[in-house]
Amino acid sequence: MHVVNKYAKAFQRMDKKFVPNEQRDIAYFFDRLLLDYPYFHENHTDNKVQLSKAIQTRLNRHIRDFNNPNRLASKDFQGYVEAFLRHQSTNEVKKARYRKSDNKRLDAYLTLIPKYFTNQLCNDYWQYHYLLAHLDNWGSKNTDRAVRSFLATCKNASYRKTIDSIYTEAASSYKGHLIAAYKTVDSYTLDLHIFLPDTAYQKTERPAMVYFSGGSWTEGTPEWDFYNCATYARRGWVAVAVEYRVADRHETTPFEAVKDARSAIRWLRMNAAAYNIDTNRIVASGNSAGGHLVLTTALATEVNERTDNFTFSATPNLLLVNAGVYDLYTQSSTDWIRKGLADKNVVKQISPQHLLRNGLPPMLILHGTNDQSVAYASATAFAAAMKNSGNEFEFHPIESAPHYIWYDRRFSGKVATLRKDFLAKYGYE
Repeated sequence: MHVVNKYAKAFQRMDKKFVPNEQRDIAYFFDRLLLDYPYFHENHTDNKVQLSKAIQTRLNRHIRDFNNPNRLASKDFQGYVEAFLRHQSTNEVKKARYRKSDNKRLDAYLTLIPKYFTNQLCNDYWQYHYLLAHLDNWGSKNTDRAVRSFLATCKNASYRKTIDSIYTEAASSYKGHLIAAYKTVDSYTLDLHIFLPDTAYQKTERPAMVYFSGGSWTEGTPEWDFYNCATYARRGWVAVAVEYRVADRHETTPFEAVKDARSAIRWLRMNAAAYNIDTNRIVASGNSAGGHLVLTTALATEVNERTDNFTFSATPNLLLVNAGVYDLYTQSSTDWIRKGLADKNVVKQISPQHLLRNGLPPMLILHGTNDQSVAYASATAFAAAMKNSGNEFEFHPIESAPHYIWYDRRFSGKVATLRKDFLAKYGYE
């Protein structure tokens, strides 16, 4: 603010709106920090706090800008509104009406938007914003009603075209493979997307590649793995993309995701004959949080869905982990998982670093040395513990690679080669 005020006259000679716009955006940036403060304070200290009445009054004044279309050009304003709606939706989604929804957070956003945005341009923008984000990050399942409502009421032709195109493309991707419900929770199903090999491969039992998408246990969709599944199916595999519960769609925690991952493997073993799956060659593969779920299918023996058939093992025969998450107990990035737990030690039940034992299936661990999301040191610690436990595994550091080693073109080729070689080593290729 001091710099802006110091040069205000010079700025005003160029553009009279520059200074007030900068002042407004700076205020929105820092007020978002205030708005978010109680949430992060509780995450990191486990103590709840409230903003003072004076600060809350100051923040409430921003609501009058919500129906000013000119504000939408400001990224800082957008960020403030996103934080505001995030906190409002956290309270909204607790209502009983959302219990049976499998797109809880999206439904909450779409309920709140008309309450705060009566201007047509602003209302259209925020509906478009959250629908687009949901289709990209949580998938298209059971969004048809929300999409139809948006297309019928939105006045912006560009928004309508984009949403219609993305939804249509996503819907078409559900064709050409089998969809089987492996579990029902709160009256909605969780699905496996099963890609079968060509008929030339169907005379004998085939190995299965089971994918768990990443996304920090907060986002993710099996749609992200459809391309990989189709590729493996062409090579003679039965390939499976798993839908599991994530926080920003189902209002769940990683504990539920672990239960789902283990349920999925059990279901495949139980129904292997129907899809000609060789139960001695089931491979689980995952990136980031998906890698964590791969590990917990073999390690988290105390975390199970009560409705599972326990006569079938939840442990795959091979584990492929890209930039996985190994320690959920000591890492600050997983504070939100421990929040609210009466006994913080419970999280060790789903923390691979704290579950290691001898007798695990062979495992491939790939991790970038420049991973800023999951510390490389946590990968080396896990590899050392694997060695001490006497397990069969390969650990390959990807030099200078960031977190998204499976996606980054500089490193994805090396990742693919290491995976292929590992599969060949055990007779899967």
